[in-house]
Amino acid sequence: MQLLEGIKVVDFSKWLPGQYCGMLLGDYGADVIKIEDLAGDATRKFWPEKAPGMSYWHLMLNRNKRGVAVNIKKAGGAELLRKLLAEADVFLEGFRPGYLARYGLDYETIHKLNPRLVYCSITGFGQNCHKPAHDLNVIGLAGLNSLDDVGGACVSEVQVSAIGSGLNALSGIAMALLARERTGAGQWLDVNLYATALSMQVTGVSSLWGCKETGDKPFGRIAHYYNIYRTKDDRFLTVGTIEPKFWQRFCDLLECPELEKSQYDFAHGKELQDFIAAKIATKTQAEWLELIGGAEFCVTPVCSLDEALQSQLTEQEHILQEAECDLGTLRYMGGPVKFSDAQSTISRRAPYLGEHTKEVLADLGYDAAAVAALQEEGAI
Repeated sequence: MQLLEGIKVVDFSKWLPGQYCGMLLGDYGADVIKIEDLAGDATRKFWPEKAPGMSYWHLMLNRNKRGVAVNIKKAGGAELLRKLLAEADVFLEGFRPGYLARYGLDYETIHKLNPRLVYCSITGFGQNCHKPAHDLNVIGLAGLNSLDDVGGACVSEVQVSAIGSGLNALSGIAMALLARERTGAGQWLDVNLYATALSMQVTGVSSLWGCKETGDKPFGRIAHYYNIYRTKDDRFLTVGTIEPKFWQRFCDLLECPELEKSQYDFAHGKELQDFIAAKIATKTQAEWLELIGGAEFCVTPVCSLDEALQSQLTEQEHILQEAECDLGTLRYMGGPVKFSDAQSTISRRAPYLGEHTKEVLADLGYDAAAVAALQEEGAI
C-alpha cells in the first residue's frame, strides 16, 4: 500500500509551486485530479515540447495525475468543481486572493460543503496582497537575489521560492491531514512565495539581527576557507573547509603550510582569498581532483547539471526513473525521500488537456445527457 493511497487531491494550480506539490502527492499514491481551464496551462507549451501541448515541463510535473478541463466561469463548470471538492481530501489552488470566491469556490463556501477538506492556497504574497509575481520577483523583494554575498544580484537556475513553497505546501498538507485524524476537520492553508523566501534565510536573518545588536559587521557566508575558486581551465572548485582538520588538509593540498594558522584571520580575509585564488588558478579542475584523489576534506568540483546526472552519487540515489507510454520512453526525476516500507512510483504519464474529463464526470454520477449539456454550455 502506498503512503497516500485513498487520498483524493484536486490540483487547480497553474504554475510550478502547486504543480510540484501535486506531483509529489501523486508520486506517493494520492489520486490527483488536475484541473485546467479549456485553454490549458501555459506550461504545456514551454519549450521544449515532446508533442504539441505536452512539454517536458508538463510531462515531469504533472505525472501521476488525471486531467480534467473545465470552465469555471460557466455555472455548470463551477458546480462540477464543487462536486469534486465535496468528495476530495485536499484542494490545491494557485490563484490570486479572491478570484475563486467569484465562482463560489472560496474556502468558506467549500468548507460548508466538505468540512474535512484541506484547502491549500499558494500565492505570491499571501491573502492580503494582489501583486502578480514570479519567483525572480519574489526572491528579489525578499533579499535573496544577492546570493553571491558581495552585493551582486544573480538569477538562480532553481526557482527557490517556488520549489520551497511547493515543499511547504506538501508539509502543511501532511500536518493538516494528520490533525484531521484527531479533530475530524480540515482547514485552510495559506502558503506564499514571499514568506517562503524570507523563512529560508533564517540563518542570515539571525546573523543580521545579532550584528545590529552587537555592533559587529555581518559576516555573510563567504570566507577564504568557504568559497568557490576558478581553476586554470575556467572550471571551479568549492572549498568548504570549515572544520580546522579540513582546513589543514586543504593547506597541505596547496602546499602552503604557512596558511594553517590563518583560518580565522578575518582581518586579512581579502588577501587570503586572493592568494588562494591565484594558487587554485595554476591547475585545471581535473589536475586538482587527481591530487585530491580519495581524500575527503570538503573540496569538491562544481559540476554541470549533465555531469551531476551522470555521477556516481546520482546513480546510488536511484532517483532517475524511466517509464514507457504512448509517447515513447519518458525520463523522470523521482521522489527524494526514501521510506523503509514504501516508495514513490510513476504509474501514469501527464494527461493531455481534458484527457480524463468524461471518466471523472462518470465517477461523479454525470450521465451522457448531463455531459452533453455541459459541453453545450461551454463548461467542459
